[in-house]
Amino acid sequence: MGEKVEGGPQDLNITQRPTNNADYENGDSKQIEGSDPALTFAAGEVVEFTAEEEASVLSKIDWHILPLLCWVYAIQFADKTTLNYASLMGIREDTHLKANSQEYSWASSIFYAGYIFWEFPTTYLMRRLPLGKYTAANILFWGIVLTCHASVRNYAGLLSVRFFLGALEATVTPAFVIFTSMWYKKNEQGRRMGYWLCCNGVATLIMSPFAYGLSGVTNAALPSWEILFLVLGLITITTGAIYLYYMPDNQINAKFLSHREKLIAIERIRGNFQGIGSRIWKWSQFREAFMDPRTYLYVLYSLLMNIPNGGITTFGSIIIKSFGFNSRLSLLLSMPGGAVDIIAKLGFTYVSDKYLDRTIPAIIAILIPMVGGIMMITIPLEQKGALLVGYYCISAAGASWGLVMVLISNNTLGYTKKATVNGLQILAYGAGNWIGPQTFRASDAPDYHKGKTVVAIMYGCAAGTLILLRVLNILENKRRDRRQAEVEGTPEGEQEMGTEFLDLTDFEQPRFRYVV
Repeated sequence: MGEKVEGGPQDLNITQRPTNNADYENGDSKQIEGSDPALTFAAGEVVEFTAEEEASVLSKIDWHILPLLCWVYAIQFADKTTLNYASLMGIREDTHLKANSQEYSWASSIFYAGYIFWEFPTTYLMRRLPLGKYTAANILFWGIVLTCHASVRNYAGLLSVRFFLGALEATVTPAFVIFTSMWYKKNEQGRRMGYWLCCNGVATLIMSPFAYGLSGVTNAALPSWEILFLVLGLITITTGAIYLYYMPDNQINAKFLSHREKLIAIERIRGNFQGIGSRIWKWSQFREAFMDPRTYLYVLYSLLMNIPNGGITTFGSIIIKSFGFNSRLSLLLSMPGGAVDIIAKLGFTYVSDKYLDRTIPAIIAILIPMVGGIMMITIPLEQKGALLVGYYCISAAGASWGLVMVLISNNTLGYTKKATVNGLQILAYGAGNWIGPQTFRASDAPDYHKGKTVVAIMYGCAAGTLILLRVLNILENKRRDRRQAEVEGTPEGEQEMGTEFLDLTDFEQPRFRYVV
């Protein structure tokens, strides 16, 4: 029937196999309408590779793809949080925001209105356009918009640039989830996603002392907050221009791989049941995304988790100041939160990949910031050190969200369905971050007790959602095990084999098992 491939965790058969697809005749993969490009690219070629060859290809992928993802994720977080740092550099006064109003909160929230507005259009465009080029174009344009922040002089102008910045940054996270799923095996994705996600923490470690130093500038031609936006904006513009040339769309047009290495890179992800991404938009998969109960649990989790995230991202420096520190020192004291973010994302994703378990590490990671929220509302203001520890615990939340994105990557099959579920989850992310700053009311300043209470409650509810998701996947896997035992060795069972690169959904792949 086929040739064996050496070097994976098991022998794989990569020559054409009979399936129940009527178009798949005589082993001609080009006759399969809607199949993944991986099937066409590898058609007719039998690839035998050793473990050493696979390790060499994986190393090349790591050194060429991961730095691209890590750098962009660091600058996008830095760009997104500039308003937080600028809030203590005078932007609120220079743009004439009313001190006892919610104008600053709305200036932050409007960023996520842009996210929500553009998420589904960008989900469709990611599916239809070359992924690398489209992502690079978004990076370039958001750099231009970030630079324009330096020219803002009033509340309306600030709202405008924040809205467009949010719309353009909406592409990055779902695009990077897709990049990770198309380049790495399931048991490799957690750590790789942890690498680029932890760059949020790296950005915090860099931005905090940078903002601290910049806030001390008093005699420059420009206010310090304008310099902040100009420097980061120009860095982002340069990055986008470089990525337009260098960032590959998939394995097929990766310039750093030879033809044989491209075949190995594609073949090694066969067990993902996902391929490298068909550009055909399939409305049946779009509809299936709304029929899958997991979708609603992903969305609910993302909403609950990101309501406190939105408040902390916007008011982080102000919250630290509420503990009794001055403005400049508050900028510097946000640094340890970046270290917690890095340690949590690297540690929890490592454990998750090692045991191929996503939800247990994610539950633990989300309970840590819940405890942090409780500490911030129960510890007296006189105990500043303990309050800071509670604040830093909140930085572990990103590890939990990252593992849920890995779960989506692992368990949502079919390129259109994956893009749709990713888009819905990011919509909830945007909605949560939009709501979050509104939980920190000006009338509750300077302690923001109600906002800190919301932080603890929302993280606890998010943990409950993950428990439901775990139970659902365990029960479905048991049902599939029973069914497979019934059809094993029958013609129906044989027809279910060899469908890994046909761009089918997890509902259409009965041999697929959900990662819990």
